[in-house]
Amino acid sequence: MSKIAVVGAGAIGCVFGARLAFFTSHEVIFCVRTPFDLVKVTLPSGQDMRVDMHPTKRKNIEEKVRNISLNEISCPVRCETDPSKVSPVDWILLAVKGHQVEGASGWLRALCGSKASIAVLQNGVEHFERVAPFSFGAKILPVVVNCPADRFSPGEVTQNSHAKLIASDSEEGRDLQDIFSKTDLSVELTTDFTTETWSKLCVNVAAGPATAITSAGRGIVSEPSVSNVCYELTKECAEVGRAEGAKLPLDFAEKVIERIHGQPPDGTTSMLADKLAGNPLEADAMTGAVIRYAAKHGISVPTTKTIHAFLMQINQKHDFV
Repeated sequence: MSKIAVVGAGAIGCVFGARLAFFTSHEVIFCVRTPFDLVKVTLPSGQDMRVDMHPTKRKNIEEKVRNISLNEISCPVRCETDPSKVSPVDWILLAVKGHQVEGASGWLRALCGSKASIAVLQNGVEHFERVAPFSFGAKILPVVVNCPADRFSPGEVTQNSHAKLIASDSEEGRDLQDIFSKTDLSVELTTDFTTETWSKLCVNVAAGPATAITSAGRGIVSEPSVSNVCYELTKECAEVGRAEGAKLPLDFAEKVIERIHGQPPDGTTSMLADKLAGNPLEADAMTGAVIRYAAKHGISVPTTKTIHAFLMQINQKHDFV
């Protein structure tokens, strides 16, 4: 049994933290600003949580599944609001946004130790760079998160599609996979984390900025003039990613935009959710990262720079930066 802390109980922190609290015997602590007694994750409509589960895993959690609604996971959890009330743990699921890492440093200082590992569940490609100054001796494991989800109130989240984590095929990656082995979610291991993380960033920039700027759902990407901008953003991101070693096909941007065109038009993005909630936009970790890596390789990214300026203006307007 491991002692695990979830730092950042937003949509991502709740989806993955709830699985550990419900399915496993691990000691799970939610480190939060606003405490809650119960974590509740509503699963995708009509989706049995046993779908896509390996037969062995299905058998292992069969008894648990019998005792819950097939479209909901709900269980009591321990929440702490004061870093002085916690001690070093084995694992930290760091699920705050990229620009919130420094603000979480009090938690990290209290939770980290030489035997701890931090799974960085964030967007972008700079997981290590953002977290290293606040790791306090703990090992860092960058993780790609695939989990469309929305938070509605403290501890209450709707998961909109199948969720999974992708980590490097390393000792820490295998340990994280083992932690989730008795849940219905998977941790996939890869020997090419660079490609995985830049692929995800391309997907993020393809729709996130457009939805945040217009306050509209994913359907805005299907508007011809907007679609062209989103395509250029994705194309620039993919070019920079390839310069960093990501194995992205030359038509990757076209495929990403085509996939978004086929998605529900009222679908949200994490950046849109932040805009509507009046929270800071995660621009620096997305378009900002593309600009920084582009400069490193001498690549021109005019569309990204323009859109980044608009996103940062939204943040400045609300005194976020």
